[in-house]
Order: sequence, then C-alpha cells, then structure tokens
Amino acid sequence: MRMEYYLEVYEPDESGAVAASYQSSSPFMALTIGEAIHGGCLNFSSINKTVRIKDIQHIIWEIEGSHTAHKICIYTEPLK
Repeated sequence: MRMEYYLEVYEPDESGAVAASYQSSSPFMALTIGEAIHGGCLNFSSINKTVRIKDIQHIIWEIEGSHTAHKICIYTEPLK
C-alpha cells in the first residue's frame, strides 16, 4: 500500500493556526525539537519570521483500499 506524507507547521504558540503545509510522496527529513525553521518557508503565514520547533507529533492513519498517511505536526515558538 502506498504512503502519503504531510508536514504541518503551526504558528508560534497557536496550535490551531497552520503557518505552512506540505505534501509529498516520499518521507520528510528528520526534524528535531530546538531546530529553527526559516520564516520564508512558512507558506501560509503572513508574519514570515523564523521560528523554533518546540514539539513534534506524528499522526498515522489508513484510508482503506487507498493508502496510508503519515502527518508530522510541528509546534513552534518565536525564535529568541
């Protein structure tokens, strides 16, 4: 069964506001708490300031007869 990969980055301290969203047919690189994400790649954010990863959550689900999906949720804080 094929896999689809999703990456969502949330606005600093606002888990309901998506700052960036990407979809891929291949896995995303490993991300680590404490790493910085350049503001220019936050494709839904109007702020475009660099943020720091404060938490990471993985969600995996299967769509029967279609594919398995893996979403990485990146929670951020302002870069100090």
